[in-house]
Amino acid sequence: MSSHVENEVQARIAAARRREAERKQQREELAAARDVGLGYRHAQRLRNLANTPAPTTEDAPMPAALRPAVCPSCRRERPARLVATVVVSGAPHDVVRCVEQACELMWLVRAERPRTAPVAA
Repeated sequence: MSSHVENEVQARIAAARRREAERKQQREELAAARDVGLGYRHAQRLRNLANTPAPTTEDAPMPAALRPAVCPSCRRERPARLVATVVVSGAPHDVVRCVEQACELMWLVRAERPRTAPVAA
């Protein structure tokens, strides 16, 4: 009788190992498919980004070349020279450079643009 019980236990252990091996193989297959899909989606996104025109702020008037700003390095308000305008997360930002010769730090500040009133639909 004990051999029958041992055989049943061994059969259940073997069945559990088979099920676990099948689940492991299924997880590996899903992970491989997910990696392929992620790579494809990433490549497609890069292609879409390369084909779309870069968002610019051409319609907004450019601010004066010099503007007062608090330099993070000098820690006081100094004139800062506008270097470029970039769009970060849909919001325009000015790239400015400290005019102090010893500093010349470049940083982003929120662009000073006139706000338009929202139009009711």
